Amino acid sequence: MVDKVLIGTSGWGYDEWVGPFYPKNLKKEDFLFYYSEIFNTNEINTTFYNIPSKWVVENWVKKTPKNFLFSAKIPQIVSHESKLDINSCLDDLELYLKSMEPLIKTKKLLAFLIQLPPSFNKKENFNNLKEFIDNWPGDPQSDKYNLVVEFRHKSWIDKEIFNYLKKKSLTYCAVIEPLLPPRMDITNPDFAYIRFHGFGKEIWFDYFFKEEEIKRWSQEIRKVIKNVDKIGIYFNNHFSGYAVKNSLMLMKELNIKPRNSPEKVNILDIKKKSGTYSKGQTGLDRFLE
Repeated sequence: MVDKVLIGTSGWGYDEWVGPFYPKNLKKEDFLFYYSEIFNTNEINTTFYNIPSKWVVENWVKKTPKNFLFSAKIPQIVSHESKLDINSCLDDLELYLKSMEPLIKTKKLLAFLIQLPPSFNKKENFNNLKEFIDNWPGDPQSDKYNLVVEFRHKSWIDKEIFNYLKKKSLTYCAVIEPLLPPRMDITNPDFAYIRFHGFGKEIWFDYFFKEEEIKRWSQEIRKVIKNVDKIGIYFNNHFSGYAVKNSLMLMKELNIKPRNSPEKVNILDIKKKSGTYSKGQTGLDRFLE
């Protein structure tokens, strides 16, 4: 079940998670080591803002277990600034895919998320989407990753678009947010994708899903699970560590165990893995003996 249903958060490097999730004496460069001791997947948020260098991506590979899987946003320079105009964004897209090669080659890449802006509408931009997909400079099928499309404009929610996604084996990103209806259409039986944003009054993501909400959404998610080979579910409500709490709540509701429960993760083991452990340090257990 864990291999089929992957639940995690969008991003991991939030300072505000120190206390609610990360131990207070954990260095930021060790956050991913710690996170991946508990979760089996993460949606990389930073790639939306900047194209990472290859050595950064190689570090993501090194800091996570062999069977850990990432999903990654394509850069905003491609999706928002160029609006998928292949003539404008191809160079940036190729540079991005080149930098992400360590994840692709190690089979740690689950999906690329094409998150589109609210200004990207069907009437003006459908041709851009079609040309972009037709000219994608990679081979998702042979490299074993998926392409996921997240819309933010209601004009895309129609039969023609869902048929197009199915024809191209693209995964529709179901979104739990104020702008779009929470449809969970399956357009790719191999893979489904759900993003929990939230319903914060000023900022969507400043929102904590209560237990009754998690229970209600889990019923809908179970229907999707039955009809796909794999599903990625990510909580984007990162404020105050809400995403971590809600991810663990949903896992419990779906009877999915984390890699380790947070209270069982040993901070000294994390430091040993990262190379920040000093032999002069004494573990608490030994100190109490």
